[in-house]
Amino acid sequence: MRSLRTGLIGAVIATGLVAFPASAQTAVDDIDFGDDASTWSNDGECDDPRFQGEGMAASTNREDLLHDATDCRTLLQAGKITLSASQYDPTLTTFEGIELGNDDGRYPNDGVCDDPRFEGTGMSPSPDHPEIGGDKSDCSYGLQLGELTVADDVPPPLELVDGIDFGNDKGSYAGDGECDDPRFAGNGMASISLEVSNMGGDRTDCLAAYQTGEVRFIERSVIDGIDFGDNRNIYASDDACDDPRFDGAGMGAKPGLDGLKHDAADCMAAWRSNTISPRLSLDAGGYVIKDGIFFGEDSGTFANDGECDDPTFTGRTMAASGGSLEYAGRDQTDCLSGYNNGDLKLAPPVPVLRIMEADGIKFGDDNSAFANDGECDDPRFEGLGMATSLIDSDRLHDASDCLALYESGDIRLRE
Repeated sequence: MRSLRTGLIGAVIATGLVAFPASAQTAVDDIDFGDDASTWSNDGECDDPRFQGEGMAASTNREDLLHDATDCRTLLQAGKITLSASQYDPTLTTFEGIELGNDDGRYPNDGVCDDPRFEGTGMSPSPDHPEIGGDKSDCSYGLQLGELTVADDVPPPLELVDGIDFGNDKGSYAGDGECDDPRFAGNGMASISLEVSNMGGDRTDCLAAYQTGEVRFIERSVIDGIDFGDNRNIYASDDACDDPRFDGAGMGAKPGLDGLKHDAADCMAAWRSNTISPRLSLDAGGYVIKDGIFFGEDSGTFANDGECDDPTFTGRTMAASGGSLEYAGRDQTDCLSGYNNGDLKLAPPVPVLRIMEADGIKFGDDNSAFANDGECDDPRFEGLGMATSLIDSDRLHDASDCLALYESGDIRLRE
């Protein structure tokens, strides 16, 4: 918790009865302090990371840059802070000759640098090859503010094959003869471990399967400015589009949020055949997509309260709780407003949970509120191991319980 400074500094701030030399005033007037949009503005401490000194908050972050104007101006005038020698330029593209890349990695904008070309206190505990050039904002911030330096031994990119970076063998299932990297698809893939954490971490297995034709690389595909994503949905490749950003005759029966950007092949085919179209209606209850981002509608409990409750996003106008999965795609107006005025951006992607399968039955994931309680809550099943009350929203979302009970013979699939 941040402490509010008291005593002399508080008195100076409260009364304003301090005179400053003309030279100091000129220097202050030359600085763009921004606004007071920070959560910590007007608390007597400066939270803008461009400054340093005893008047600074104990910790600062990039989100408060140019957003604590009153505190920082007052403390600079009082001589309690100074401008740091290093200044942060968000438009910087290179550092000491190294191209910083973009924010297309797995963990962008999480406050730590995941690019192994750098080192220092601002680094992730596990930087890795797949993140080279994919965490620009985090790494640029750390480098410019002195939290990072260029590593002594900058790791070279691994050899590309057909333009594909197969990564390394640091994944959980590397060397088991199956490809566990969810960027690939085919008969050579593992069936239950396609987790985002294995992306770029199963080089030997995936490269061998790729070279024998057992797997193929799945490129994220963009058509007409729409990112269709990948094929990780459990209903992918069933000839029906299950991505809720779309509507039309080519859609599946009940597209859910688990299909959002995860049914690319089906939806791209339907798009090309003109059997689906984007849900672009701004009418009450209508879905909205902008810049390829699904904003959903306003059916959430806290819709239209001025804060975004959808965990798809992160930023200044998020709810204090950070949002909840139950409100994903259900706080359109608040989140769209924050996105449009620059207060919100997409949050780092949530890892896709492994999909369990047995006897040709897809058990799904463990996203149910009642997952791992020893009872099966998936209404597709019946038997002694079932929960007493079942709801359709738990379909395919209690995998561990249902799989264990199915294999023990306590439940069976309904006809």
